[in-house]
Amino acid sequence: MNQHPLLVFDLDGTLIDSAPDIITAVNRTLTDNGKPAQSDAEIIAHIGEGLKKLIADLFKADNLEAQRINELELEFLHNYHAEMLNKTRIFPGVEEFLGSYPGPIAIITNKNEAPAKKIVEHLKLHRFPWVNIFGADTLEERKPSPLPLRTMMKLAGHGTHNTIMIGDGIPDMVSAQNAGVPSIAIDFGYTAPAILKKYEPRGILKHYNELHKMVNELFPAELVEPE
Repeated sequence: MNQHPLLVFDLDGTLIDSAPDIITAVNRTLTDNGKPAQSDAEIIAHIGEGLKKLIADLFKADNLEAQRINELELEFLHNYHAEMLNKTRIFPGVEEFLGSYPGPIAIITNKNEAPAKKIVEHLKLHRFPWVNIFGADTLEERKPSPLPLRTMMKLAGHGTHNTIMIGDGIPDMVSAQNAGVPSIAIDFGYTAPAILKKYEPRGILKHYNELHKMVNELFPAELVEPE
């Protein structure tokens, strides 16, 4: 069994900066339905919970019926699918790290599986040997449930003693806690580091060129940093 730790990454705000395309799609959905556009900061604050929940939250004050919320979610997803490959980019250092890390890697995101995999392929991140890519709709539960993490660990043949969750959102931190897995929080993502620190991550990642060192510090007997 590979003794290098399993690294489980969130996607949006962790591996990729997808905020510009999400903001465009959200505001198009809002203005097309007679609502004012929201600030970048307001939309970004919702991203970690999943894009459908973002729309539901932005429209919930209207006391709309569930069916109408579902229609708006589908409208948003249509707008997002049209935008999601335009401005989304990979964060600096991600590809270099993934190309040099010798252990298993995986993605668990609260974006639906199909668009997540489409973006991963578009950005050519699919060339890395992911154990799997789980979206919000892959399993019956999503983050902050521990189910995705536990399922991914089982697929990789790893346990809580050699797995790390890396993400920028509260669902990432809480799912790690619920699964009994240490976490590393992203400094440059969509949730303020001061908020993430409340969930006791084992470190705060400011750039991917620091990640080998951070993993070494968590698992010093299992991983030697590449030369």
